[in-house]
Amino acid sequence: MEYMDVINKRRSIRQFKDTPIPKIIVDAIIESARVAPSGGNGQGWLFGVVTDKAIIKKLAQAAGNQTWITTAPLVIALCADISWTLAGAAEDDHGLAVNRIRFTPELIEYLKKYPDQRAVATVLENADTIIGGEHIALTVVNYGLSACWIGLLDIRKASKILNLPEKYACLFLMPVGYADQEPRQITRKAVEEIAFKDSYEKKYRYTGKKTTR
Repeated sequence: MEYMDVINKRRSIRQFKDTPIPKIIVDAIIESARVAPSGGNGQGWLFGVVTDKAIIKKLAQAAGNQTWITTAPLVIALCADISWTLAGAAEDDHGLAVNRIRFTPELIEYLKKYPDQRAVATVLENADTIIGGEHIALTVVNYGLSACWIGLLDIRKASKILNLPEKYACLFLMPVGYADQEPRQITRKAVEEIAFKDSYEKKYRYTGKKTTR
């Protein structure tokens, strides 16, 4: 599929056919996540390939009881390594230095004193799987399948269901399968509404091809 066709055809689907996904496609999906970029090439992620219907049902319950998830023949569990904690980080730790710049030293010092350091680490690592996850979402479309990001999730419960070691947390789920519904019609903002040129007061003038999305 042409690259921009993949981009434009990616839609959130919440009902799937009970059709198995060929192993070669599942392999391609996970490979696309493996080669995704990560901060400092840390690759602090883990991707669960879940096809066991009993486990999918439990994950659906942990995801706010979204029962439609159980229609997916495959659920990718997007997990992150949260073993790095603020309390245990050395002062010269690169991640700690970056977070001080991004979030201010005052906030980081406050978080270092928070009693539940697992919760702090989970918040700070929340984005670690997102780039790899979007690689998965686009690869899925390229092979004629559909998916949906699931962020409404009891992270602790999902991690326990998957028997993850303490160092990992399941942050998102992505049900994958062949769509059994038409995608919802959605309206996207115009490019001029979401982009500026050099500084905020200067509008970005879009001259490319407009899409219906």
